[in-house]
Amino acid sequence: MPAQTPKQDALHVIERPPDDVPLDEIVYRLHVFNKVQQGVKDIDAGCTVSTDEFAREIETW
Repeated sequence: MPAQTPKQDALHVIERPPDDVPLDEIVYRLHVFNKVQQGVKDIDAGCTVSTDEFAREIETW
């Protein structure tokens, strides 16, 4: 299956909920979808933190 364009991804996110969904819900869903996509790209690029590293970081809070 060919990769989808960002526009096609956005249209898919918009088309899934019912037609009477509020605009702010659509915007929220697009925002969440975008953040998940960014996270997947980070993982693919190896930009991750181990559980141990994260636990040490939390201790400094």
